[in-house]
Amino acid sequence: HVMIVTGLASCLFLIGIVYTTRVGSNLLDIADHFCPTYCLLFVALVEYVLIAWKYGADKMIQDIQNCAPPQWQQYIPVKAITIQMKYVGPVGISFILLMALIDEFSGDSLVENASGWKTYGGYPTGVTICLGWGSVVIPVGYFFFSVIRAHMTGVTTPEQPAVEDVKKANTSQTVSTKADENTTPPNEPSTSDP
Repeated sequence: HVMIVTGLASCLFLIGIVYTTRVGSNLLDIADHFCPTYCLLFVALVEYVLIAWKYGADKMIQDIQNCAPPQWQQYIPVKAITIQMKYVGPVGISFILLMALIDEFSGDSLVENASGWKTYGGYPTGVTICLGWGSVVIPVGYFFFSVIRAHMTGVTTPEQPAVEDVKKANTSQTVSTKADENTTPPNEPSTSDP
């Protein structure tokens, strides 16, 4: 693990050292505009969908009720929380994300840069694409890649083993069961002895 930690720390140090230059505040402005805005909205949307639809709104409400003191449990608005988790939250965040994207491409934050392109704050196009949109596309793309890979291997939750592992476990259980039937315990006499 020392090599992994050293390599990661070195890469992050080299990435961070750019922010100490004279253009560091401009680069931080670009990264701070794109990454928190779009990544956080995307993560919030995914959390709503996964908690309400995959984990289950009913199970989540049951968890909330289990954590609440007994005298407060009667005041938990179960129906309202269910509607908020399943519909209001995802629709609201989707709307905010859509409006942010529309504003990103047609809003007041677009200023014409030296090469004639309208970009956020008038910063150079390459920097805006690499540092701005790259900080959004890479994590979101990795999320979708992970979901597709998990779906293809059959693993959808941490508790659920891969399909291949289940097949191997079933095969090994069948083999060990047959082997156990043919062997006698070491301290018992064999039934075939006279």
